[in-house]
Amino acid sequence: METEWLDRRMSIDEMEAANMLDGKAFGARNEEWEKLKSQMVEGDELWTFASPAASWQDLGGRLGVSLVRHGQVIASLVTLMS
Repeated sequence: METEWLDRRMSIDEMEAANMLDGKAFGARNEEWEKLKSQMVEGDELWTFASPAASWQDLGGRLGVSLVRHGQVIASLVTLMS
């Protein structure tokens, strides 16, 4: 995951509220979300990400959530692919 793809920093509560599906954060991907959250330590950040427009045209687009530590993406959850 490229740090240039990072779009918007969000709290856990904001991320879960924005991605509520079927009564669970991230719906069918709730288990993956919980695993990502369990990796968090003090100072970590959650960011939404989106790959560049050209990647969508080439059917390689990605949207999702990244866990960022000291400015580096250490884990991601892809929520949409083209």
